Amino acid sequence: MGEQLGIWSYNIDVEPFSPAFITFDITLLPVAIMVFLQYKPNASPFIKALIFSGIGSFITQPIFAFLGIYNRQLWKDYYSFPIFILIYLAAHYISRLDNFNKL
Repeated sequence: MGEQLGIWSYNIDVEPFSPAFITFDITLLPVAIMVFLQYKPNASPFIKALIFSGIGSFITQPIFAFLGIYNRQLWKDYYSFPIFILIYLAAHYISRLDNFNKL
């Protein structure tokens, strides 16, 4: 959505005819969340969400921008901070559902 609205853009086409940088969305982000879910499973999910969001927003995104993978046109790194928190907390909630045990 951000690329369509002109908030950011990617300098590379990873997969032609697919949404921009879909490999990040379906590989790197879920794997990072799974690592955080597995490491210290009894730790507070809110603290883990803050750490995950801090790493994603203030370390990973600037590295991608520095490497020229994407351009932040109207987007600031701190805009991503609450989004990453919500993504992590949603993943934590889904991973703790009892419905998985009934399968």
